Amino acid sequence: MESHFKLMNNINIPEHVDVAIIGGGMAGLSAAASLSEMGVKNIAVFESEKLAHCDGSSFGESRMYREMYSDPVLCKLAKESNKLWAEQESLSKYSLRKEHGLLFYGESWDEETIEGSIPGAQKVMDEQNIPYEFLTSEKISERFPIKPKDHFVGLFEPSAGAILSDKAIENWIQTIRNNGNQIYEGCRIKRIDDKNNSLEIIGNQSVSFDQLIVASGMWTNELLEPIGLKQDIKIWPMLWAHYLVDEDFINSYPQWFCFQKSKGDDGGLYYGFPVLSRNKNNVPRIKVGIDWTPSELIGCGEGAMKKPFMEPLIKMLDDFMVNNFDGVISCDETFVSPYTMTNDVNFILDKPKSNITVFSGGSGQSFKFAPLIGKCLAEKALNKNCSFDISCWEFDRFLTTKL
Repeated sequence: MESHFKLMNNINIPEHVDVAIIGGGMAGLSAAASLSEMGVKNIAVFESEKLAHCDGSSFGESRMYREMYSDPVLCKLAKESNKLWAEQESLSKYSLRKEHGLLFYGESWDEETIEGSIPGAQKVMDEQNIPYEFLTSEKISERFPIKPKDHFVGLFEPSAGAILSDKAIENWIQTIRNNGNQIYEGCRIKRIDDKNNSLEIIGNQSVSFDQLIVASGMWTNELLEPIGLKQDIKIWPMLWAHYLVDEDFINSYPQWFCFQKSKGDDGGLYYGFPVLSRNKNNVPRIKVGIDWTPSELIGCGEGAMKKPFMEPLIKMLDDFMVNNFDGVISCDETFVSPYTMTNDVNFILDKPKSNITVFSGGSGQSFKFAPLIGKCLAEKALNKNCSFDISCWEFDRFLTTKL
């Protein structure tokens, strides 16, 4: 992928840091912020581009948070993450979340998708005493500007909402810098020398470290494969967009997932947010996206993001929005973000070597767990016991080269 940010070869890089972090996205910044809060003073975050750049997974103004999961373990971890979000909000000058609820709606069938399923989520919420409402198709259309099919059903989780991800990133940046730690933009890591605890940086610079955290998204295997830690992950290029909507509907749209069985080229899974912002002409807009990608576009590295596939998927998203929602005016802008996916659609967060901790496989849903991910990465890097049971995220289940 061609860089949109000039590499900064004249940065004054320190010779040594206590903790080096590769990747200035959600995981890297939340880990650095957690380490800063634990009192670690000699931290350096290395970001190859500009922070929150448009080619990375952390770009954009919003992410969902929810406890509505088909996986009981993720449901419990989402609960813990929400507690940590509340702690961060209490210390931040920013509002980091907006609570407005979440609607799961669509076809109800006993097969798990990458976002779970309606019956699976209902079962887990019943087991874990999470409040929700069951909605018929008629109730959905009465309550929201949605045109569901007659056989659709819905679950509404009132305590869910949106993470204001751009504000969360700014909050972590301030926490890191206010504690005397450093973030280096335009610093691309060429190689990890795990034997000598050092990083080679493009531009003939290097830095040694005591501990390393690798959180470099779709570039992870590029760095880990040479040291025998290649992971079985794929890159899914995922389309999302901003749609302009009528002023009369600005308080009507829910946050939602739509579950439909795949038919032909249509994977059937879509998602969206309520109105959270306006465009440069002050027209209200909603963020919506396709929660699947054609199999022929799934790749193993950053090359997956280069394939020309936008137009057919944009047309499919347009058709879905026009046929299923009232008040939609037109598509304002489109984006493609990389989902780094594991085979079980779960994360990798582990310490496969004594000096290296890894986060990968964010799978399009990791931002809601950000405070927990950051805390666990920090604890593992400092050789502390992890505060949470994250055994489901162990590294070696996807190693293609065993240690």
